[in-house]
Formats: sequence, C-alpha cells, structure tokens
Amino acid sequence: MDPDSAARPRGRPRTFDENSFLDASITLFSRAGFAGVSMSDLTKASGLTTGSIYKAYKDKEGVFANALTRYIALREAEIEARLSCLPDARAKVANLLRLFADLSRGRDGRLGCMVVSGVADLGLVGDAATILHDQLASRLDRLERLLNEGHADGSISREVDPATTAALLLALQQGMRVLGKVELLDVDREALVTGALRLLEQA
Repeated sequence: MDPDSAARPRGRPRTFDENSFLDASITLFSRAGFAGVSMSDLTKASGLTTGSIYKAYKDKEGVFANALTRYIALREAEIEARLSCLPDARAKVANLLRLFADLSRGRDGRLGCMVVSGVADLGLVGDAATILHDQLASRLDRLERLLNEGHADGSISREVDPATTAALLLALQQGMRVLGKVELLDVDREALVTGALRLLEQA
C-alpha cells in the first residue's frame, strides 16, 4: 500500500491549473472551431477526465465561454500595452493594424482566431454568443474612439467619419484573420498598413 495514500482524503476532486487547461482549450477551439472540438479532444489535450471537466465547466459550451473570456482578456492586455506608449491616435491605429497583420501570418495565422471561429459557430456556442457580440462591439468602439481622438490631436483628418471608418477598419482586421487561416495574406505588411491608413486622410 502506498504510505501516502492514507493521508489523502478520499473522493477529493482532482485539482488542476485552470489557466493551462483554458490555454489548451483556446488552441483547440481556434484551430478547429467549436463544432470541431469534442470532449475527448479536451481530455486528451489537458490530461483531465471528462468528469473533472464537466464538474468545473458543466458542458462544452461552458469550457468555450471560459476559454473565450481568457483569450479576450489576454489579447486586450496585449493591445493596451502596445497602445499606451504611442504618441497619437494615428500611430495607435497603425499599430493595431500591424498587430492583426502579424497575427494573420505563419503559425498564428494558421492557428486562427477564436473570435472568428466562434462567430462561424455562433448558433452552437450558447451564452458565449453574447461574449462574441460584445467583444466585436468593443473592438468597433475602440476604433471609433481612436478616430475621435485623432480628430482632437490632429493626427486624423476631421473629414473622416469615425463610425463608418471604424467599421471599415474592423472589417479589415477580422478579414486579415480569415485570410491568415487559409494562408492567403501574403502581401507586404507595411504596404497593407499604408493603404489602410489612407482611410484616415482627407477625402
């Protein structure tokens, strides 16, 4: 008999590193989408039992929602860190475009975006559909705020309509992630950013 076994309480649920589990789940859902990931995939990737996952998250929709929340939090923290030291709104928009272009190439591009894959399965993801909607709305709002900020600091033409241009920039950002998934974003990054920034110039 294992001498340590007597000291362990019986029936105690297995503990696990939640962030490590959610990170593994993010990779699976980004690569294959909600519909393409099974509970078996989650157990294999994490080493957890199905029972442990159900106990912690109730169902696959719960895993997806928690993984999506972490995915968004990590990305938003990265964006805030990148933008915080830039001199004006135009530079911030350019930096955002470079970030999404970089995320849409190579290994990250092939892996895909959990937000994009989630929207593709919007009718299947349960309560996470609201998280997806709110995140895209937040991205749109940030772009519109940056454009208004650019009007104030003089880095963006006042002839640029913030609402319309923010929608165009968001479509470009998310579209880059789609192209990256199928390895079709092979244009020069700076040429792409320069072209997009023309939207911020006088009409």
